Amino acid sequence: MYHLVEDRPITQVAELAVWRRSSYEENMIWAQEELRRITGSADVNASYVLSLYWLDRSIWSGIQMETALRIMCMPRVLLERDDVRSDARDSLGHATLVEQALLREGFNHSEMVNFGVKGISHGFASWSGVVYHPVAPERGLPERDLVACQLAVQAIWAYCDHIRVQVEKGFDPDVPAEFGWRFLRGIRSRITTERATETFQHRAMREAIVETSGLARHLSQAVETLRECEGK
Repeated sequence: MYHLVEDRPITQVAELAVWRRSSYEENMIWAQEELRRITGSADVNASYVLSLYWLDRSIWSGIQMETALRIMCMPRVLLERDDVRSDARDSLGHATLVEQALLREGFNHSEMVNFGVKGISHGFASWSGVVYHPVAPERGLPERDLVACQLAVQAIWAYCDHIRVQVEKGFDPDVPAEFGWRFLRGIRSRITTERATETFQHRAMREAIVETSGLARHLSQAVETLRECEGK
């Protein structure tokens, strides 16, 4: 796992959306080259880039703030599908026009889950991302809770996806005994079942992230696959 930190001035969501797409590919290539250099194997591939953005200052307020957060949750909505323009300025120009229209008219999506609490926070989760803005920081979720939940979900998702890839290649997944189906069954219980001392805000966040990531389906399939392999 590589941890890359960058400080960038962003004046609109359109800039973030365009930079996110280009930097994703660049970071994936860099990580893949580094992994191959370290392992000495040309078959090693980087699988995923998890992006986390911390907004220091906001240029929005009121309803525009909520709309901007919704757009940041699904930034690809600003980009044309399969945009292969060589000039990033053209992509940014198009994305800027779309952003301005959405900020005027509002934006929502059927697959976006709202886990915010009125008067305390705005929170949205989708397949593309998770955003959170505490209106009342002293009563909202602490940053560490969001980061811990998202890292846990992404790590489990990646492990389950590794199992899926092996199955689709025609192999029985080869995993350490201590990380077999019983381990994943326990993970599924911990990640999908509420605890007696869990706060409402934390439960809402966890359920929104798990639901939009598709992790529950991934876990169920991985458990079933590993049980079948063990039974042979």
